[in-house]
Amino acid sequence: MANNCYTTYKITGTQKAVKNLWDTLESMDVNSKDVWLAKLAEHYGIDYQQRQISVRGNIIFAEYESDEKEDWHLLTLETDTAWAGCHDFFHAVNEVLGDELSISYREIEPGCIIFCVHDEGEFFTEDCCVSCSGDPFDDLCDEAFDTIEDAIQEWCSKMGVERGDKSEDEMMDYIHEYEYEDLDTYFYINKFTFE
Repeated sequence: MANNCYTTYKITGTQKAVKNLWDTLESMDVNSKDVWLAKLAEHYGIDYQQRQISVRGNIIFAEYESDEKEDWHLLTLETDTAWAGCHDFFHAVNEVLGDELSISYREIEPGCIIFCVHDEGEFFTEDCCVSCSGDPFDDLCDEAFDTIEDAIQEWCSKMGVERGDKSEDEMMDYIHEYEYEDLDTYFYINKFTFE
């Protein structure tokens, strides 16, 4: 069984290209059911097997926004894929659409320790992602935080721990080494790697 990788894509470009992808997704009932990437590859005539491109996953949410006056078009996609994001697939779609798209993404796969951002705009400004489980962290799960300080403050708040005069690095070590009563409880602050 593969680990799940959740990737948020922010796709901008010409109205023609962005709208083409959006219209295709709408025709596949994107927000009523998951759209399998293999089906999308078939629609665009992408021979993913021959090109050895992973399409193992689906689009679980899509949203289209535009500002005609500013000639700005944005497609946001949320994907659930196996092991890693399917960036090569979306670049292949871009080729089919005349290389008129700019593709940014934030990729999170805690099991394989993938916390990666590729941002061609200013969509993903957060510094880190928290992976946690157990009491008192049940309402957090792979949540992005603007800064590491914000993530540390969240941990202190949930745990009722005073930070004192510990530096950011000292707090990161303290949180990482903290021993919880339940062995299944954890709180990891994962810094994003920016490509």
